[in-house]
Amino acid sequence: MTKLQIALILSLSFLTAERGLANNVQKDSTYSFHLLKLFKLKNQWLGSGNIAGLTFNANQNIGEVFGEYKLADGDSKRVREASHIDNYSLSTESYLVINDTYFYGKLAYQNSDETGNLYTGLFNPYRGNPYIIGDSIPGANIHKESFNLSGGVAKKLTDNLSFGLLADYHIGKSAKQKDPRPRTVITDFSLHPSIIIHFPTNNLGFDLAYRNKKEDIDYLQVVTNDPDPTYFMFKGMGFYSSETGDTKSRFFNQNSISAGVQLDTKLSEFSSLTEIRATYSKEITEDGTTTIKKADAGDWKTFTIELNQQFTKYTQSAIQKITFGSSYFDGDGIEYIQDAILNDNNKTEYITLSKNLKLNRKEFDATLEYKFLKLYNHEQINWESRVYAHYKLKTEKYYYIPEIFNADYANIELGVNFEKDFYFGKMCFAPGLQLNYRHNLDQELNLSNDETITRRQNKQLYTLDFVYDTADFLNISPRINCTYKLPKSENIDELFFKIRYEFREVINSNENIGILTAKLGFMF
Repeated sequence: MTKLQIALILSLSFLTAERGLANNVQKDSTYSFHLLKLFKLKNQWLGSGNIAGLTFNANQNIGEVFGEYKLADGDSKRVREASHIDNYSLSTESYLVINDTYFYGKLAYQNSDETGNLYTGLFNPYRGNPYIIGDSIPGANIHKESFNLSGGVAKKLTDNLSFGLLADYHIGKSAKQKDPRPRTVITDFSLHPSIIIHFPTNNLGFDLAYRNKKEDIDYLQVVTNDPDPTYFMFKGMGFYSSETGDTKSRFFNQNSISAGVQLDTKLSEFSSLTEIRATYSKEITEDGTTTIKKADAGDWKTFTIELNQQFTKYTQSAIQKITFGSSYFDGDGIEYIQDAILNDNNKTEYITLSKNLKLNRKEFDATLEYKFLKLYNHEQINWESRVYAHYKLKTEKYYYIPEIFNADYANIELGVNFEKDFYFGKMCFAPGLQLNYRHNLDQELNLSNDETITRRQNKQLYTLDFVYDTADFLNISPRINCTYKLPKSENIDELFFKIRYEFREVINSNENIGILTAKLGFMF
C-alpha cells in the first residue's frame, strides 16, 4: 500500500470521527443558501495567516464536500505546462465548534493526466525554483496524484488571549508514461502556531510557521533500452548542462520560516484587518544517490515580504469588502563549481571549489479588489459583483561573467464579474460572468547571440515562456450555479452543482485555451 493510499484511508477515518463529534453539537438553525460563503465573509481573520482567528467564528458547524472534473485544452501555455489536462478531484472543508474549541479541517485528493509538457521532471515546474531537470521526449502522458490534509484548532484561553495551531501535510507523485520516465514524489509539511491578544477595541495577532518540502526525482527506463538518453539540468534563463546515462536522480530539500503580525480595528463603519508577513526560504538541489553532485544545480534562497489589508462592512442589506495585497520577492540562485576526486575508498567524490551568485530574480505584486453583495435579508444573496486590478513587475538577471543577461516586464490585469441569484422555492439558480484583460506595460529581453554561450542555453524555451508572460490576453468565463435546499436534518443542508467555462484568447495571436470545470457536492 502506497503512502498516498495510507494517507487517504487515515484521513477518511478522521473525517468520519469528526462528523460523529459534530453531530453531538446543535447545528445552526438559519435557513438560507450560500452558507459557507457568508460564514467566511463574517470573519476577516479566516483570510489571514493566523489560525487563532477561528475563535471569531460564529457558534456554527458548517462544511462542504464536492467532487470536481476539469478539462483543459489549448496552446496558450508555457513550455513546461500541459496542452491537455484531465483532472478529477475530491475535496471537503469544514468548521466545527466543540465545547468552546474551534476546529478547521480540509482534505483534498487530485488525480490528473497531462500531455504536451516538455523539459520537466518536476511535479510543478513553475513553483519558482530555476533548477529544473527534464528531457526533450515529446508526446508522453504524465499521470499525477496528490493528497492534501490540513487541520487547525483554536481556543480562547482567557478573556485576553487566544491560541491556535495549524498543520498541513501534502504528498504527491507523478510519472511520465514514456522512457526515460521520471518517477517524482513530493512531501510537504508545515506547522503554524499563532496567538491573538484581545484588547477592548482591538485585537493583535502573531504567528510563526515552519515548512519543509522534499521532492525526489528518479529517471528510469522501463520499456526501451536506449543506451544514451539525454537529461537536461536547467539553471535559469534557459542555461543548462546535460549528460547521458541509463538513470538520473535529483533531490530537492526546502526549508522555510515565516512570521506574521495582524491588527484588527474599526474604521468608521468598516472592520479593518492589517497583516504583515515575512518569509525566508532555502532550497538545496543535489544530483545522484550514493555520489552527490551539486555542480549541475544550485541553492535557491528567497525572501518575501507581504502586506495585506481587508476592510469589511456587513449590514442587513449588503456586504462590502475591500482588499489590498502587495508583496516583494527577492530570490538568489547560487551555483557550485566542483571537482571530481577519488577518495580513500577509491570512489568518486565531488568537492566544492567555490560558490557564486549566478541568478537574481525580483518580483513586485499589488492587487486591489472591491466586492459587493446585495442581500434580500441578512442571509439571502440577491446579486454580487467584484472588480479588481493586479499589477506585476518582474526582473531577472543571469550573471555569465563578464556578461549579464536580463529579462524584465511589467503587466497590469483588470477584471470584473457579476452573478445574479434567482430563487424558486427550495432552489436557487445563479448565472454569472467574469471578464479579465491583461495588458503588458513594458518589457525588455537581452540574451546572447554568441554561439560559444548559446550552445549551453535553450533560448527558444526561455523566449517562448517570456512571450507567454508578457502577452496581452482576454479571458471570458461564464458560469452557472444551481443549489437545492434539503429539508432540515442533522447532516446535509443543501446540494449544489456548478459549471464554468473559461476561454482565454491571446491578443494578436491564434493561441487560446479553454477550461471546463464541473463541480457537484453538498453542504453539511
